[in-house]
Amino acid sequence: MNPQAGARIAVVGVGAIGGALAADLADRGRHRLVLCARTPIDGLVVDHTEGCSTVAATVATDPVSARDAFGEPPAPDWILLATKAHQTPAARPWFDALCGPRTRIAILQNGVDHVERLQPLVPAGTDLVPVVIQLPATRREPGRIHQSHSGMLFVPDDADGRDFAALFEGGRTRVRSTSDFHSQAWWKLLSNAALGGVCALTLQPNRVAADPGLRGLVVALMEEIAAVGRAEGAKLPADAPDKVLARVLDAAPDHWSSITVDRREGRRMEWEVRNAVVGRLGRRHGIATPLNDAVTALLCAADRGLAESPGSSTARRPGS
Repeated sequence: MNPQAGARIAVVGVGAIGGALAADLADRGRHRLVLCARTPIDGLVVDHTEGCSTVAATVATDPVSARDAFGEPPAPDWILLATKAHQTPAARPWFDALCGPRTRIAILQNGVDHVERLQPLVPAGTDLVPVVIQLPATRREPGRIHQSHSGMLFVPDDADGRDFAALFEGGRTRVRSTSDFHSQAWWKLLSNAALGGVCALTLQPNRVAADPGLRGLVVALMEEIAAVGRAEGAKLPADAPDKVLARVLDAAPDHWSSITVDRREGRRMEWEVRNAVVGRLGRRHGIATPLNDAVTALLCAADRGLAESPGSSTARRPGS
């Protein structure tokens, strides 16, 4: 019997990733879900490769109502944190209200420092499960999500990681345990930081990297990232940049990365856990990262200009 059958799950952040995964869990019919969203949504509808899922889970718009929605005992078994990385500190009230002595938190965010980022914000002793996400989904409007193909999640090969994988047993989302999660996170960062940064700056989908004038830049950005990753202990072969770029252009050339969509729609971008972390860790190892530093400066300036413009929407609240 699946030990995670009938789990009580709070999904904090019902955007593209949180919404798509919530729909998959809801379709299994085994779990009790509470969707935690600061902005009220009229249900959750997700279009995916198998059709369309309409989720009838409880929607809580504040931490207290989320806690109360679980009844007795009040604490959920799992919190799935699916906010953007820069929204993590402001999500702390959800953790304060929802975490119990046996609650585990799956960190469904970009970056290579999942646990370090979240640990200071949760009760001491809370088990944290970092997750690398490969799931092409887009939020078309609040509560309405399009998922272009089934997702893949990577988790550490330990008891918590395997229990998280069991939540999705029989679902659309594949969850793979890996003994080298650290390297997997850096493989993802190659695409997230290099391709995501160029796409955000040009406001183009992934296929922009096939342009002869930009392909070399994307590969050079990835080479900086790989050098820092290796210094951090990640196993990245010399041809990792070429492999990542070829795979993305083959599998999802028309996909708009989340950071690009955020810039297009006037929302703050999460460049801190993409390009900025490369520069920060590079300096620790004495590795120069001028290209990633330049992308960081440009994206930071774009965010700053957006925040200063009239009617800016950058001050989104976590969980929306």
